[in-house]
Amino acid sequence: MKLSIIPIDKTVCKDGICYMNVILDNIPNNVHALQWQDTQGWIEYNDGANNELISELPQWANNALSVWEVVAAPKPRIPYTVEENKTVARSKLEVTDWTTIPDVGNPKVSNPYLGNQAEFVAYRNIIRQYAINPIDGDIDFPEAPTPVWVTL
Repeated sequence: MKLSIIPIDKTVCKDGICYMNVILDNIPNNVHALQWQDTQGWIEYNDGANNELISELPQWANNALSVWEVVAAPKPRIPYTVEENKTVARSKLEVTDWTTIPDVGNPKVSNPYLGNQAEFVAYRNIIRQYAINPIDGDIDFPEAPTPVWVTL
């Protein structure tokens, strides 16, 4: 584990992931930083004292590491609201609006033409239901079809 603690910046970095404005308690006032790599490290001081080599993390560093773990812990995701689901559905419809242009799927007027326009119609019908009658919670929206272009 690589660990850096910089009290003046309220920063704790573990394995390259840093969080700022971390509440750090009980760190001696003369500590500028702690640097740690796997099994050893050093403490840098801001009062002119020489760096101190360490082979064990001081308790204040373990406390800072515990705070980092809490901050880094994944937060439970809040399910989407009715309005968020409506916005997602409308966006999905907008992205596929081009498939509804009459000539895009007509081989008599377009070359190439969209060979799977019917798949888009079916997909858009499902999505439209959520745009018109959105619901709370996570929706497993279907994937949009991949356009299949046919050349005559």
